[in-house]
Order: sequence, then C-alpha cells, then structure tokens
Amino acid sequence: MQSPVELSKVWALTKRDIYNWSTYKSQILTTVASSIVGIAAWGVNADYRNILVPEYHTDYVSFLIVGILVTNLILPLGTGVQKQLNPWTLETILMTGIKTPTFILGSTLWTYILSVILFIPQLYLGIYVFKAVLVVNFISLALAIVISGLIVFCLAMISTGIRIVTKVTDPITWGLAMAASLLSGMTYPVSQLNNYIPGLSTVSWILPQTWIYHIVRLSSLEAGSLLDPGVAEAFLATLAYALVLIPISLYVYRWGLNRAKKDGTLGWY
Repeated sequence: MQSPVELSKVWALTKRDIYNWSTYKSQILTTVASSIVGIAAWGVNADYRNILVPEYHTDYVSFLIVGILVTNLILPLGTGVQKQLNPWTLETILMTGIKTPTFILGSTLWTYILSVILFIPQLYLGIYVFKAVLVVNFISLALAIVISGLIVFCLAMISTGIRIVTKVTDPITWGLAMAASLLSGMTYPVSQLNNYIPGLSTVSWILPQTWIYHIVRLSSLEAGSLLDPGVAEAFLATLAYALVLIPISLYVYRWGLNRAKKDGTLGWY
C-alpha cells in the first residue's frame, strides 16, 4: 500500500525552509541570541521571586503584574504597526492611494482596542486573584500610557523602515527588544542586575523601555503625582525619548521606502 506521506518531498520542502532560513545570516544570529537572552531574563527573574520591591514601595506580585499589564496593553501597538506595515504588503497599499497615516491608524486600531478589552479581565485577575495592590494616580497613568504608546509607535516605524530594505530582520530594533527583555525591568527591578554585573542597572536606563515601565509603575504603584519633582523628572526623561524618536522614526521610514523604490525591491520579501 502506498504511503500517504511522500517522504522525499517532505525532505525537499524541509531543505527549502532550511536554505531560506540560513540564507539570512542576521536571522540565524538573532534566533540564537534570542534564546540565550530569554533564558538569562527568566533566570534573573527566578532569583528575585518573593522579595519586596523597595524602589516602588510594593510587593513583587504587584510589581510583576504591572509589568505584564504594560506589556499586554502598550506593546501591541508596535506589534500592530509591524504586522500591518511590512515589506510584502506595502507596495499594494501605496498603489491604492490611501495615505500611510490613515492606513496605519485604521489597521492597528482594532489591535489596540482588543488589548484594552483584554486588559480588563487581566487587571481583575491580578487584583482579586493574585492580590496585587495598585495605588493609582489616574492623571499620571494616562500621560504615561500616551508617552509610552508614542515611543512604541516610533520604534515600530523605525523597524518597518529598516525591514523594507532588509526584508527579514531588523537588527536595530531587535537588539533593543532583546536588551529590553533582559534589562528594562519588566519582570524584576533593574537594581537586581548589579548582583550579576556591577553597574549594569545604570546601563539599563539607556533603554526607552526601562523608562516606560518606570513611569507606569510610579503612576500605578505609588500614585506618583506630576507635582512631585522626582516623578516629574522621570516623565520628562521619557518624554524626551519620545520627542527624539519622532523625527528619527519618520526619517528611517522614508529612507527605507525611498531606498526600496530606488532598488526596485519594494514588493520583495
């Protein structure tokens, strides 16, 4: 009886995928590095478990849940931009005559609305099941979400501009994302990093993601007021990141678009 699985063709298709994957050296490097960074990040997180977090005058459960909620509420905005505005759909979009800002907003709005909808049960679960204690300043929190969303959007536009040219991997924003997963303090305080490499926590403040988590936690764990000089300073530093990233993101996106048009590779992937 003939086998329903054609093993020779299965192997041929597998070899094709191996060849496609190995063709892009940056993809090999990023895949391997991502696995290493992921293990390191969760290893540090495991070391810190069940310890108080004096930086925000809270317990670890509350600290962790706010970090996860930030990741689930704000970061999908960037994911939506990268998913909808990519090298293999961009040429078709431009041919329709629709303006890029209109397409981006229309294509990512549902992604963000869904994140907000899912945020509600996540918040309920965190507070009433895992007993997270939130002390919120709603004005500060609203401003923190706006500034953070702007930074995430700009980083996504930078990634898009580079991927239009590279087609597969954007090494710059990938590097930022990997550094953020280890250094930004999503699941543990950045001060914990000094236990492994002295001074590493200072390096973490170079990343915009560290400031995003910081201002949201100030707003939701300590009810940080913008009238407090320390809180205001953190917000101004994060806003400065956003203001710097806006022109950079526009420039990189336009550069990638013009470069692909010039090379005739806009629709390639």
